[in-house]
Amino acid sequence: MVTNDAAPLTANTQRLSEAPESDESPSSEQETIPEPSLWQVMRPQMTLDHQTDEKRVGQQLRWLQNHPEYWERLAPRMQRYLPYILHEVSERNLPAELALLPVIESALDPYAFSPYGASGLWQFMRPTAKQYGLQMNSHYDGRRDVIASTHAALDFLEDLHLRFDDWSLALAAYNAGGGTVSKAVRSGKTKDFFALRLPRETQAYVPRLLAISAVVANPQAFGIQLPPVENVDPLREVVLPSPFDVAVVAKVLALEVAEIYDFNPALRSSQWSSQSPLRLMLPSDWDGGTDPIAEATRRLMDIAPDERVAWREVIVQSGDTISEIAETYGVTSQTLKVFNNLESDLLQIGQTLRVPGPSAINQPSKAGKTLYVVRTGDSLWKIAKQADVSVASLVKLNQIGPRDILRVGQKVLIPGATTASSNAPASSIEPVPSKVRKIQYRVRRGDSLSRIAQRFRIRVSDIVSWNNMNPERYLQPGEGLTLFVDVIGG
Repeated sequence: MVTNDAAPLTANTQRLSEAPESDESPSSEQETIPEPSLWQVMRPQMTLDHQTDEKRVGQQLRWLQNHPEYWERLAPRMQRYLPYILHEVSERNLPAELALLPVIESALDPYAFSPYGASGLWQFMRPTAKQYGLQMNSHYDGRRDVIASTHAALDFLEDLHLRFDDWSLALAAYNAGGGTVSKAVRSGKTKDFFALRLPRETQAYVPRLLAISAVVANPQAFGIQLPPVENVDPLREVVLPSPFDVAVVAKVLALEVAEIYDFNPALRSSQWSSQSPLRLMLPSDWDGGTDPIAEATRRLMDIAPDERVAWREVIVQSGDTISEIAETYGVTSQTLKVFNNLESDLLQIGQTLRVPGPSAINQPSKAGKTLYVVRTGDSLWKIAKQADVSVASLVKLNQIGPRDILRVGQKVLIPGATTASSNAPASSIEPVPSKVRKIQYRVRRGDSLSRIAQRFRIRVSDIVSWNNMNPERYLQPGEGLTLFVDVIGG
C-alpha cells in the first residue's frame, strides 16, 4: 500500500512545534522570530539511511531533478495534510520519512483510487482496512478519513517493522504484502532490500520514498527548491452532537456544500450517520471568531434534533410492513416506496429503509414543476411512471434525449403538481458531488464486462463505449481497459 517535541493538537490552527529558544538575552526591541517551516521541523527527525549511492535511488533522484513542477503540483495538498501526518508520526517517535509515504501512495489525494480497489491517502485495500479498524459503509469510507486512516496506517507500519526489524523491508511489505517480502528474504537469505527479488513495483517503491526523503533532507544538494509548507495544522475537527445532513451543516455554518465534501472526503452520502464517526472537518479559514470549534459546535447544537436530518434510517424487523412503518413515521406508503426505489410492498428482515422527514418531501414550485434528484437505478421511464407524467414531457422540459443515461445526483424537472411527483425525494437533500477518475484497469483471469462493471459500479455499455470495443468478444487476461469511476461511491 504507511522526534521533535510537537505542541499538542488543539481545535484551532496552531504551531505543531516551537522555534528553538535563543541563548541570547532579548534585545530592547523585540525581534519577530520566523516560524520554522515543516521541512525544518522534519529534518532532525529523519533517521533512515537514504542510500543515495544505490542505482535505483539515483534513478528516482534524477526524475525528481528533471520534474521540478512535481513539487509545486503537490504543494497545496502538502500544506493541507503533511503537518497533521508529521505530528502523528512524531508522537510515535517514528522516522519522519514515514510522513512522506502518502506522497508516494496517493500524491496526498484522499480520493486516490487504484484499479484494484486501494483507496485513500494511504491506499488501503478493504481487507487490511477492516483488519486495522477502518469502517466502510454506505455513508462513510474510513480509508478516505485523514485522521482515521493515518492512525491505521501507522499501526500497520509499526506491526510490519516489528515483524521485519528493518524499515526498508517494512515499507516493501506495506506495498507488496508481508508474505511476499518474507518469501523473498527466505529465498535470498538476506535482509538487504536492494539484494532481494521483489515485484518490479516494490523495487521502485522504496527507492522512491528514499529519494524524496533525501531531497527534503538536503534540497540544495540536488538543485531542487522545495515549496514553502508552514508547520501549522489546518485540520479543525468538530464533533457533531448527532447525525446531520450535509445541507443543514452547510446552511448553519454558511459554507458551500462542495467545501464540506472537500474537507470531509470520507463522506459517501448526503448525511453523517450514527454508523460512522460524527466528525466534521472545517476549512482552516472558516470564520468562527477566536474559538471557531466552539462557535461551530454552538451553532449546530442550536438546531432542533428533528431538523438536523431530512431522513432517517430504519432497519426492517420481523413482521414489519410498508404501511405500518409509513404510519409510524407519518408518511404515506407510496412516499416510502418512491424514496427507497421499491417496486413492491415486499420487505426483507434486516433491510434498511430511508424514511423522509417533512423537509424531505418535495412540494411543487409556483411554476408547477418539481425538482427531482436522480438516484441509483433511476431512468427517465421510471421517473415518469412515479410522477405520472410522460417520458416525452420530461425530455422536452429538461432538453435531454429520450435514451440519455441519467447520472446519480443529476437534477430533473418534473412538470405538473401531481400527487405522485410531490412524493419524490426532495431537492433539499443535496446530492453527493461526483469525483470521476480515469483509471487503467488490467483484465484479470475470470473477468467479464459485467463483473468489472459491477465491481466499479458502472455500466457495461459505458465500458464498451470508452474502449470502442465489441461487447460480444471475450476479454483476455492482461488486456488494458480505460474506465471512468466515480470514486466517492466506489
